[in-house]
Amino acid sequence: MSTTHTAQDWHAHYDAGRDFSPLTDTEKSILTEHLTVPEDTQGARALDVACGTGELARFLAAAGYQVDAVDWAQSAVERASAASTDGVVCHRLDLTGGDLFSLDPAGTERYRLITMRRALAHLPDRTRTVAELAALLDEVGVLCVITPHADRHPEELRGICLDDAEIDLLTDGWQHTERFDAEGSTVLLLRGPKTDPVTYSEKRTPKPAAMAGVAVVVTNEHGQVLLGWNPSRAVWELPAGKVEPGEGFEATAVRELAEEAGLHARPESVLLLGTLCDSTHGFTRVTEIARLTDYAGEPAVREPELITRWEWHTPSAVRQLPQPLFTASAQALNTVWPGLLPGVPPAHHTPRPAGDVALTFTEPTTAVRLREQLVRQLTDSGWTDTPELQRAFAAVPRHAFLPEQPLVRAYVNEAVATVLDEDTGRSMSSVSQPEMQAVMLRRANLRPGASVLEIGGGGYNASLIAELVGLSGPVVCVEIDPYVHARTERFLAETGYANRVRAVLGDGAHGAPGHFIPENGFDAIIVTVASNSVPGRWADQLAEGGHLVVPLRIGGLTRAVGLRKEGPVLVSTAISPCGFVPMQGVGRWDETPVPIGDTGYGIRWEDTQPAPLDGLDRALADGGLELWTGVTVRGNESFEDLQLWLATSLSGFCRMEGDPDQPGPVRLPKRSGAEAIVLGRSLACLMTERREHDEANGTSLWEFGVQGFGADGKAAADTLAAAVRAWDQELRGQATPRLSVMPPGTPDSALPAGHVVEKTDCRIVVDWPGRDEAGGRSVGQGTARGRSDEQ
Repeated sequence: MSTTHTAQDWHAHYDAGRDFSPLTDTEKSILTEHLTVPEDTQGARALDVACGTGELARFLAAAGYQVDAVDWAQSAVERASAASTDGVVCHRLDLTGGDLFSLDPAGTERYRLITMRRALAHLPDRTRTVAELAALLDEVGVLCVITPHADRHPEELRGICLDDAEIDLLTDGWQHTERFDAEGSTVLLLRGPKTDPVTYSEKRTPKPAAMAGVAVVVTNEHGQVLLGWNPSRAVWELPAGKVEPGEGFEATAVRELAEEAGLHARPESVLLLGTLCDSTHGFTRVTEIARLTDYAGEPAVREPELITRWEWHTPSAVRQLPQPLFTASAQALNTVWPGLLPGVPPAHHTPRPAGDVALTFTEPTTAVRLREQLVRQLTDSGWTDTPELQRAFAAVPRHAFLPEQPLVRAYVNEAVATVLDEDTGRSMSSVSQPEMQAVMLRRANLRPGASVLEIGGGGYNASLIAELVGLSGPVVCVEIDPYVHARTERFLAETGYANRVRAVLGDGAHGAPGHFIPENGFDAIIVTVASNSVPGRWADQLAEGGHLVVPLRIGGLTRAVGLRKEGPVLVSTAISPCGFVPMQGVGRWDETPVPIGDTGYGIRWEDTQPAPLDGLDRALADGGLELWTGVTVRGNESFEDLQLWLATSLSGFCRMEGDPDQPGPVRLPKRSGAEAIVLGRSLACLMTERREHDEANGTSLWEFGVQGFGADGKAAADTLAAAVRAWDQELRGQATPRLSVMPPGTPDSALPAGHVVEKTDCRIVVDWPGRDEAGGRSVGQGTARGRSDEQ
C-alpha cells in the first residue's frame, strides 16, 4: 500500500510549517547502538533520503557522519538548510525519477549508511528506488528503513504504512536483515544487497481468456491494400490469423499471408506497428499489426472455406465499401493510416518503436497525373516560380498525407482539414493550401544543406522542406497534438521521409528540444499554425541571417510574415494575408467576444487593452450616425493593408462581432467581423456600400463608410474615417508595411519609427517605408498593450 504525492504537495506541506513526527527515544537508541561510526573511521558518509526538515540528518552528523540530506520538496530543503549543522549538506533531488547516482558521480566514495524514515510507503516505485540506493552503499554499508507499521496504526493511516507482506518483499533483496519495533514503527537494517540473477516461474494453468493474432496490411505496386471477402461472416477482412505457440509475430504474418492469399514474403520484410487490445465474444482480442510492401506472387484463394476472393482496394475508397469491414481489420487499417476510417470501435493501441524495416512507397498513376496537374496550376499562377519548388511539389505525394480523402480532393489547391473541434466544428489541424505553402517556402530562403525547424505537424510540408534542403539538410517538425503527431510519424514512414524528417511531440511555442538545435541555430523556422506572438525561443534558435516565416496575428488579422534575423531584431521581408488553424498550448488565445449587453453584438479585443463597454448597449439601441469617406475600392481589389493600418495606428482598435444576417443597428459585412474602435462609451464601426456595378465584367465599386454610436460617436467616426482617408492618400499603392520584431523590454528610444504593438514575448513595430521616415518618429502612437496568449 502507498500514498503517492507530487513534489508540489510536499512543498506545500513543509511550506505551511508542518513536519513529521520527531525521532522517538527508541529510534535514537537503535540508531546509536547499531549504526554508530567506529572510532577508527573518519569521515564516513551517510545519505538521509526524504530528509524533510533535517532532524535525522543532524542526528547522524552528531554521531560522526558526513551527511548528504536529500528531499524533492524545495521548502523542505530550505528549512533543512536553515537548521543544518556542520557535517550536513542539503540537496534537492527527485526521489522518484531523479539521478540518485549524481550524489556519487565517480562511483568511488560510497555511503556507509543510507537512511529513509517514514517515506518508503509514499514511493510508487519502491523496488527500483531501493535497488538504486543499494548501489550507492559501500561494501559494509547499511540501509536503514524506518516505517510506520500497518498493524499498529488505524485504517485511515494505512496509506503511510507498510504491512508484513510489503516488508517481506523489501527484505527479500538483502543477504542480512535485522528488524526492531519502535513504538508503532518498524526499523529495518539491511546489509548486503543480493545480486543473484532473476529466476522464472509459471502461474497455475489459466482459463482460456484471450485470442492473439496478426493482421497483415499489405499494399501492391499501386499503393492499394489487399482485402478478402469472407462470405460466412459477410465481411471484408485483411489477411490475418492466430499466433502459433512459440511463433514470432513476423513469422505469423508471413505464414498467414502465404496460407490464405498465396503471397510469399520474408519475416525480415515485416514491419510491426504495435498491438491492439479490445474484446469480442467475452475474450480479450490481441491483434499485432504487421505492415508489408515487399512480397512475391499474386493473390489467390487458398482457403475457400474462409475467403472466396481477394481484391486490392484504394485506401480512401475503403471508407465507402458497400459491405461491412471486419472490426479488427478496420482497427488495423486505422493504425497504418490514422484517420482513414471514421467511427471505428475503439481498441487500445500500444505502438512499437520505429523499426528498421524500410517500406517501399507506391502509388496509382492517377495520383501522379493529378500531382503533375497541380504543379502546372501552381506554376502557371506564379506560385511555384523556381525549378526547386516545382520539383518539390512534383516529388511529394500529397494524397499520402490525406489518406481519408479521394485522390481528386487531395490534389485540389485548397487547405484540407484533418482534425475538427468537436464542439465548434472548427478546423484544429489541416494540410495547408499548396499555393500558401509555396509562398512560405519561398520566403524561408531554403537552400541545399539548410537546417529547418517546422512548428506544426502533418508531414506534407515537412517533406516539401526535405526535398528543398536535400539529404544533407536536417528537418525537425514539432507538433503538440498526439494524434496529429502519430499521423505525421506514420505518413513519413509510409512515404520514405522518416529518415529525413525528425517528428517531435511537444509545444512548438518552445521551439525545438535542445539536442535538435544546430550549433549556430536553424537556417530557417517555418510556422504552420497561426501565432499571436513571436516567442523568444524562435528568435533564439534562429541563426544570424536566418529566416522565420510565421502566420502572425496582429489586431485579429493573420498575415504570413517573412522575417530575417539581424542581430536581436527580426525584420520583415514580405507580408501577405493568410488563414491558418490557431496555435494550441501556451500560445493559445481566446477569441470569445465580450458581449455588449443583450444586443447580440460583441467586441473582440486584439492586442488592445480592453475598455469598459457599459452603456454601449443603450448607445446601439438609440441608433447612430453614418459618415461616408469618399474612399472606394473595386470588388476584386485587395485592401488588407488598410486593415493592418487601422489595427496598428488606432487606439482602442477592436473587432465588432455579430450575425450579419440578423437585423440590427450595425451594418456588419458578410465576412467575419468589422474593424472598429471604442472611444470612451462610444463606438465606431467600418462598413461598405456598393456604389456601382458593371454587369459586363461582374465588378462593383464599393465606398467605405463609418457608423458612430454613443455620445462621442461623431468623434469616434471622424477618427476612424480620417484613418481610412490617410491610408487612401498616403499609403495606398505607395507603401508596404514593414515589421520589426524587438525583444521584450526594448526601450522606446531603441525602437524604429512606427506604431508599436505590445505582445507577450516581444514588441512589434509596424512602419510604412516612405511615410514614417518622412514623418519622423511615431513611437507610442497607437500603442496597444498585449495580453497573455494563455487564456
